[in-house]
Amino acid sequence: MKAPDLATTTMRRVTLRLIPFLFLLYIVAWLDRVNVGFAALQMNADLEFSSAAFGFGSGVFFLGYCLFEVPSNLILHRVGARRWIARIMMTWGAISMAMMFVRSTPAFYVLRFLLGAAEAGFFPGMVYYLSHWYPESQRARAIAGFMTAVPVSGVVGGPVSGALLSLNGLFGLAGWQWLFLVEGLPAILLGVIVLVYLTDRPETADWLSSAEKDWLVSRLADERTSRSTAQPIGVVAALGNPTIWQLGIIWLLAAIGFYGYSFWAPLVIKSLTGSSDLDVGLILGTISAVTIGFMLFNSAHSDRNDERPRHIAVPLLISGAGFFGCALLRQPILAVFSLALVPIGHCAAYGPFWSTPTRFLAGAPAAAGIALVVSIANLGGFFGPTLIGALENRAGAHGSAFMLLGTCAVIAAVLALRLGRVAILRGALAGKLVERLSS
Repeated sequence: MKAPDLATTTMRRVTLRLIPFLFLLYIVAWLDRVNVGFAALQMNADLEFSSAAFGFGSGVFFLGYCLFEVPSNLILHRVGARRWIARIMMTWGAISMAMMFVRSTPAFYVLRFLLGAAEAGFFPGMVYYLSHWYPESQRARAIAGFMTAVPVSGVVGGPVSGALLSLNGLFGLAGWQWLFLVEGLPAILLGVIVLVYLTDRPETADWLSSAEKDWLVSRLADERTSRSTAQPIGVVAALGNPTIWQLGIIWLLAAIGFYGYSFWAPLVIKSLTGSSDLDVGLILGTISAVTIGFMLFNSAHSDRNDERPRHIAVPLLISGAGFFGCALLRQPILAVFSLALVPIGHCAAYGPFWSTPTRFLAGAPAAAGIALVVSIANLGGFFGPTLIGALENRAGAHGSAFMLLGTCAVIAAVLALRLGRVAILRGALAGKLVERLSS
């Protein structure tokens, strides 16, 4: 078998084995993370939650997530993805189901915090895991394929969540209680399957032929050797690496907007259109379906051109424009169309952005660096929903909050344009200096 044929068949087999399964796991993770936005259509009235209380409870998830992100990913590096991802999923599934028992704001805050702590390490663990299976030239597409779960969870989760809310009163349970019960269960079941199905590294993949295994292990080893020889960075240095912190700040600003959208979009669309809960779910599902195409196109184009900064910045500008349009346009239909630009732009940046850290980090430093980026970024998950809740409580509308979120996205785009080969090399060299000073 010729080398190009071997490379093609190997990566096709890896993709068919891993991406659909990881994609399914992330659908469940994302759904359990943001389904509180659908639950709010009933839960806020039932439990008398104010906009500020709901916003803080939605965002406090990310404080738990941030606190445990780096240690969780380092544990994954040590014990392997199979065991640690299974633990993460079964724990968060149980806590997500427990949300059906919430009766007060303190209980809401505590369970949301615990849900974040339980899920910590899942997403950066997946990004790190994929770096063990995909060469750099194919990594953005692989990450984008896995992360299409975010918009697909909207396609599936919107209508499903709307339908579950319609079970309101069945067997004495409110619709929002059915939502948490039914949508938390798959995480536990899939966690058990992870223990059987997932393979930690190519070296132990009995579903690859010997030739395929040898080619993939050799290719990835050559990349790691080249990277570590040119730019050697350890764990401590990775955590102090300026480029890692720059990436974290970019995605912090981007995440402030996107998580504000994720948790508040059902309420905003309902207020703009007066639609039923099911129709709100269908509108969000349609937006998510359109998002997938843009996401895959931008990531593939980024890989083909071996370019990341512009493929991150332009989508973030589109996301910012969506916030400004929704805030300023008075026609409800136009405002909803503008709102659709938020996930279209944000999600299109996923593949190029999350493939950037592994351009100059590998091994435990990559696990730590990716986790730190996610930890910094997920502070945006706290601030976004909280800011909208506070501003909506004060102004009675979402306009001023969306102007602020749009500004954050534009600043993130400007910072992304400053990323480049020189910046990444400078960050790697600075990381090497930090490591020497700390030793």
